[in-house]
Amino acid sequence: MAGIHSFPASQKLKSRKVIGQLFENGSHVKSYPIRAVYSITGFNPIYHKSNVQMGISVPKRSFKNAVDRNRIKRQVREIYRLYHSELLSIAKDKNLYLPIMLIYIDRKEPTFTHLDKKIKVLIKQLREILEAD
Repeated sequence: MAGIHSFPASQKLKSRKVIGQLFENGSHVKSYPIRAVYSITGFNPIYHKSNVQMGISVPKRSFKNAVDRNRIKRQVREIYRLYHSELLSIAKDKNLYLPIMLIYIDRKEPTFTHLDKKIKVLIKQLREILEAD
């Protein structure tokens, strides 16, 4: 059984179809330097593997070296892994599906503590949105 702070493959957003729908019809919240694009729908276990799925994007335009992009993605993934359990429990209780795409929008490399603060703010905003639905 996965622990409360785990981030299994079922919670990773991989579906091109879902990602495309997110960018076409999704809403967004921002806590600079991270922008979260999300969509809230009903959970269907036939189509969705988990109630909350998350993907990360770091633009190649801002960071030419893959090493830099991957480092930022690793940091974002780790911070999200520590704090996403609140979102998951609310989505399960309300039987909702929440795909999230986190996009790093700054052009300079972040520090871990700065990212930590900003992602906490984003998760708090998303939690409030979920509770309101």
